[in-house]
Amino acid sequence: MTKREHYQRPVALCLAAFGILLWSSTVAVAFGSFQNPAPVTKRNQKQVATTTKSSVLIEQFSFLIKDFKIDHQGENNNLNITISYRYKAHLSNAEYPDFTLIARDIETLLTSYPNEQDYWEILNKKITLMVFEKYPAITRITSQIQVSPSPKNPYQRSSIATRDRTTMRKHERSTPAVQ
Repeated sequence: MTKREHYQRPVALCLAAFGILLWSSTVAVAFGSFQNPAPVTKRNQKQVATTTKSSVLIEQFSFLIKDFKIDHQGENNNLNITISYRYKAHLSNAEYPDFTLIARDIETLLTSYPNEQDYWEILNKKITLMVFEKYPAITRITSQIQVSPSPKNPYQRSSIATRDRTTMRKHERSTPAVQ
């Protein structure tokens, strides 16, 4: 028997055993043998509780205001506005804001916006500031305004503004007013 033949048989047996093991565990999962986890005992109860307490939950929500028409910068514009925000930790059910109210507040701000010549970036910053001032359950907001091409401006444009409540507080300490 050559060296090669000598090693081929044990390798083949190991591969066959591994295949059977893999197949049997797949069959066990398929038939539900692993569905019921081990019961929580006093011994492993501490470990389960620690794992549950140490998990961090970050909640976010987003919505789209589609095809919003606005007269701004001397022409009619079509906007798609994507708003996404993060909630503060440990909100009670009553603290969650209704996104439809936030959307209406944004639409009201846009329809009554005082300076028609402001750049989209400035308008976008004002949206994020208004939402922060009105909705304390939100700790971070991102507003993306997409402006469709128009006869005066044939380019698709976009402004993205993100405001973070912790960053905002640090900034407020160093400057008299937040923009």
